[in-house]
Amino acid sequence: MDDINDFLEHYQPKLLYYLEANPERSPNEPGPLEFVENVLDGWSDFAKGRQLREPSLRERTFWFALYQLEELVETPVTGKLDPYEEILMQNLAKVRNLLKEWHELPEGFHATRPGEDPCAL
Repeated sequence: MDDINDFLEHYQPKLLYYLEANPERSPNEPGPLEFVENVLDGWSDFAKGRQLREPSLRERTFWFALYQLEELVETPVTGKLDPYEEILMQNLAKVRNLLKEWHELPEGFHATRPGEDPCAL
């Protein structure tokens, strides 16, 4: 197992926890947006000065799930789901199940690592 997998596996259980929208969060735990920021800061520190292999398709599942969580928690709550929020929720449900088993993203889904140029793919 490589360092990248170790990094992802360290954060995967907590990411799944937030994707489950667990209301029983301890008051000492970070909120979902703070968690996302912690992962992104951790990745920035981890990746600094390293030669990184190409991200695996399973790794892209992790980043997709993290970005979807970030998007959802940054979306203003209006009291009812608008069509965009419904799409986010459907995507989250699908990717949460994929992330549990480290499956690849399906056709039509894509994510890059933080700081990676998506146009370079």
